[in-house]
Amino acid sequence: MSTQRGPILSVGGHGVLRSMELREPLGRGTMGTVYLARVHSSAPPGTPSKIAVRVLSSRFHRDPAFMSRFYADATAAGRLQHPNLVRVLDVAEVSGRHCLAMELVEGETLDKLLARAGKLAEPSLIAIGLAVGGALRTAWLQQRLLHHNIRTQNIFMAAGNVVKLADIGLARSVTNEAGHPLPHAPVSDPHYTAPELTMGARAQDCQGDIYALGATLYHLAAGRKPFVEHTGPKVFLQQREGWLPWVKELNPALSPGFCAIVEKMLGRDPQDRYIGYEALVADLKTLSEGGRPSAAVIEPGRSVMTRSKQPPPTAAPPVATPKKRPPTTRPPAIAAARVEAAEKPAKSHHHPAWMTTPVVIGAWVMVFVLIILCILAYAHRTFKQRQLDEEAFYSVHQRQIEDAADAAAVRKLADADDYAKRNPNDVAGIVDRYERVGEFYFSTTAGHTAQEEAKKWRAKLPKQ
Repeated sequence: MSTQRGPILSVGGHGVLRSMELREPLGRGTMGTVYLARVHSSAPPGTPSKIAVRVLSSRFHRDPAFMSRFYADATAAGRLQHPNLVRVLDVAEVSGRHCLAMELVEGETLDKLLARAGKLAEPSLIAIGLAVGGALRTAWLQQRLLHHNIRTQNIFMAAGNVVKLADIGLARSVTNEAGHPLPHAPVSDPHYTAPELTMGARAQDCQGDIYALGATLYHLAAGRKPFVEHTGPKVFLQQREGWLPWVKELNPALSPGFCAIVEKMLGRDPQDRYIGYEALVADLKTLSEGGRPSAAVIEPGRSVMTRSKQPPPTAAPPVATPKKRPPTTRPPAIAAARVEAAEKPAKSHHHPAWMTTPVVIGAWVMVFVLIILCILAYAHRTFKQRQLDEEAFYSVHQRQIEDAADAAAVRKLADADDYAKRNPNDVAGIVDRYERVGEFYFSTTAGHTAQEEAKKWRAKLPKQ
């Protein structure tokens, strides 16, 4: 892959992308494909011999607003220096494709680590929280960068147990925004999305990222995603109205201090969370040193994580023994009064005449009708809200759905091609396989190719 002639936009003038050669792909995502690249000796001093290069999908090229934000964010991220951030080395247009050069992290993501471990111990959780919280604090304070997609898949455990937060260069900067959401901006996983962002609102500060980090720590501590039992738009509704189990119930080894920190990070209202990363990092550091977090205070019921079972107190209060009352003799006057009251006939409970008038009956009917109308209105509102949730979910995640369909179609087409090579005489079987791929994945490029192949092979079938 050779670089184009002419000026190249690069971070700090490094020009790393001028001296690299793409090798094998490392992964494919919503934004494009990430490749392993080798850097030539002509690269600037200090450049690693191997880097990761994200080649942006060509569909983004048609959106000038997104491309402008992409270069602005990547350039801002390139100015960041933090040991727990995956460094952005360069951003440039190479052979007509827009590329982002990044530090190559040799390690594994936390979701893979969690798949083996099940749950992480508290010292590891605190270390991850300190590392990611510190990295996000630097990005926010220095460049006003937000991440928007904090989750276990974007956090690496590198060699030497060094935590690295990836994709900060793909975040949207909240400075220089015209106030309009960009259609191709990176999307977040709904299981980590703050309640106020589930309706399509744009994040104005770091509160959404603090919530996402809290949801990530909850996932790592509990061994399961928040609201993992729900999928699609139902997760959005749960973030706004649902409740998570107290994390200590899922991991009894956790300390009350750590649980309190996560509880505050998961405040349903942004004002109930940490006001910034300074207080969060300070509490985590205090906890790591054996102290008690001071800022981790939130009113009961204000967090998405509910204390369904309160932790037992360290010492039970002494139980007071009630004193026995000596038996008393009832005074004769009181006894006589009680007998007299018992001998009086019971009063009749007939309703007054005014309660059965047509006006009163009509009023009760109107109240009943109003109650029914309120119930129907609430049910209609709930139904419409769920419709909006579904529309918002599929609007935000349309690219992910399309990418998944494209990848599946390519695999199925490859299977059909392989069968055709191994069984060239089974024309009917080959046609059947290509037709199934074409029918099921009709909206993809691979599906169209399968339809064309089915036509070619169908022509070879014997005439009936």
